[in-house]
Amino acid sequence: MRMRLWITAIVASLWGAAWCQAEDLLFEDAFDKELSARWKVVGLTKEDYRVRNGGLELRARAVKRGDPAPMLKVDLPFTTDDTVIASVEVSVIGEALPRGAYAGLTLTDEDGSVFTVRKTNIDGYFVFAPGEVEFIGQPGQEGDPSNFTVKYWPAKPEAGPLRIILRGPYAHAQVGPSFTGQYKTFFYSAIQEAKAGLGFGLVAIQSPTDGEHWVRFDNFRVRK
Repeated sequence: MRMRLWITAIVASLWGAAWCQAEDLLFEDAFDKELSARWKVVGLTKEDYRVRNGGLELRARAVKRGDPAPMLKVDLPFTTDDTVIASVEVSVIGEALPRGAYAGLTLTDEDGSVFTVRKTNIDGYFVFAPGEVEFIGQPGQEGDPSNFTVKYWPAKPEAGPLRIILRGPYAHAQVGPSFTGQYKTFFYSAIQEAKAGLGFGLVAIQSPTDGEHWVRFDNFRVRK
């Protein structure tokens, strides 16, 4: 797919309301004192994460091709037949993440990450990903990948927490509420149906040569 990087001002009229309301709290961790015992550590050492000043901090780690992403994850009682919303605030500690590095929230199954919404550095721009896919061809040309572009939105703090909405066998990447109470959905994808083994994880990924970078997570919450 041909990709053009569109760094676009966030205009309030383009941000819609949260169209999916979940009611039952499945899990919550405000990281006030220590991690909940329900968290599972995947591919991280004790030196790679810490709870400090009311937040969880993760050291960005490198991933070998084919290996599962290092993360902290929690398994929860829901299926792809349910409507589930997971949200978390993500911020970078210190210097900006290098190109290609990212931090975010991932939907997981028994094999690892299924769908991830993230803040990432693409060509020197700090944006939300996945991007918003836009068809730029003529009617009837939808089968040609070169007729699609991807629009990326600046990952500004005022946009709000990262969110994944699972609604049936589809996962949606969203941010919000913003400082003005708005939500923006960027991308959605079909996922494999599952009756068990699902959950959510927190990830921070970079290349092996990027040095040391830390990311902070606040107010993790999953509702059904």
